[in-house]
Amino acid sequence: MTLHLKPDPPNASVFIEEVSKLVNKFSWTMRTFEREDEIVCVAPTEHDQMFEQIIWVYDTDRIMLRCLLVGKDKIKTKNRSAVLELCARVNNGLPFGCLEYSFEDDVVVFRDSTDLDWGPLEQLVESITARSLNLGQRYAVAIESVLQGLSVQDAVTRVEE
Repeated sequence: MTLHLKPDPPNASVFIEEVSKLVNKFSWTMRTFEREDEIVCVAPTEHDQMFEQIIWVYDTDRIMLRCLLVGKDKIKTKNRSAVLELCARVNNGLPFGCLEYSFEDDVVVFRDSTDLDWGPLEQLVESITARSLNLGQRYAVAIESVLQGLSVQDAVTRVEE
């Protein structure tokens, strides 16, 4: 049996620097803060019609990274069940990432995560961000269609054709 030792986890400044490089590529602004065992970077996506911000959360205790693409529109109570069904249909078969409904904020969120010991930090930050943005781009029309009253199944079928 071989024992694999985890590499040294990135410190806060190295993590923030890597996210900053990516944020600069998109010409976004970013703010950072720490809470408990997490380092959080938040970038508003001002020019996006569907999503309000992208958030990276580095859990320094578990040495993992979450990326969240947060929707702009508050989900009305009358649309909640359709949005929950949409989350289930979108998530069915996704190998990475997921669509979630935030009960606390009443918004949809694309989320992905990765362990930070799987490769170079730059590559991991870029790939998790790309997956989240790609999911958001792919399913934005389905989300908007459901909020406008189209059946969930029809909305997802249109996107996946």
